[in-house]
Amino acid sequence: MGLNRFSLPVAAAIMMINASLLVQGCLEEERTALLQIKTSMFDPNYMASPLLSWGNDAHCCSWAGVSCDNITGRVNEIDLFDVRGWFIDPSMGDWYLNATLFLPFQELNTLDLGFNDIAGYVANEGFERLSRLNKLESLYLGFNNFNNSILSSLKGLSLKHLNLDYNRLKGSIDTKDFDSLSELEELDLRENEIENFVTSTGFERPGSLDKLEILDLSSNRISDSNLSFLKGLSSLKHLHLDNNQFKGSMEMKEFDSLSKLVELRLQENEIQNFATSTGFERPGSLDKLEILDLSSNRISDSNLSFLKGLSSLKQLYLYNNQLKGPMDMKG
Repeated sequence: MGLNRFSLPVAAAIMMINASLLVQGCLEEERTALLQIKTSMFDPNYMASPLLSWGNDAHCCSWAGVSCDNITGRVNEIDLFDVRGWFIDPSMGDWYLNATLFLPFQELNTLDLGFNDIAGYVANEGFERLSRLNKLESLYLGFNNFNNSILSSLKGLSLKHLNLDYNRLKGSIDTKDFDSLSELEELDLRENEIENFVTSTGFERPGSLDKLEILDLSSNRISDSNLSFLKGLSSLKHLHLDNNQFKGSMEMKEFDSLSKLVELRLQENEIQNFATSTGFERPGSLDKLEILDLSSNRISDSNLSFLKGLSSLKQLYLYNNQLKGPMDMKG
């Protein structure tokens, strides 16, 4: 009995010491993998790269951009933002990523590869290979040169946050490419050249984006004011459609299914009016909307009756439009 009384705290102390050693020294397998990433991505001409210091000491959990779990000592976050530099000599040609370099990191939760001038991925070594990393939730690929093909390579990932802003997505996007990303909560596609979404039923297919809360499509080339592709995004709270090419009349019934929407950004378009007879007063409409930005459009009708039903509205932006004369505020 006496031995058992002391065995538990002794075992706990040993575990704490082991955990401390793991955190300080990191796992050798993961240290080796990080050095392989450095070899693959490091540009010796870019002296500001955080990778320059990798390998200077054995404790990889303290390396720039690397974070580890306090208990297991395993790498759970790798921040490689701007490690290659953006203004790379064109004569060096396009650079393609080998995503399998990240497979050793079994507890990886967040991976940031932004601002690295990545053109794509090595054949058969794309992001689909990371489907085994079931803890990977956040993937940041902004400020690169990925084209539309990147979307199909993301199948099988359990992401909650996906950023593809400032890339080279163009033209029509097939919404079925997002079908497997059923856990996604945030999708950032701003600053591309997307014109529309090819779909017959929106995101209403089983296993689609019914958990998505934030969708940023700002600064694209979306010109079709028919927003039927938004159907099925039943959890959406924040929608950014600013700085696109919406013109003339916008049919507001397309927003009816977004009953949880809190923020709607439509500024910097060329919207003239809203085609609606009853505003947002239809059942299941935007009665939770708190922020509506319609600034910098061409709205000239001072009758704001289309705002009826927005009972939760707290912020309304209408500056830099063509509103003139008396304004009927009773709407």
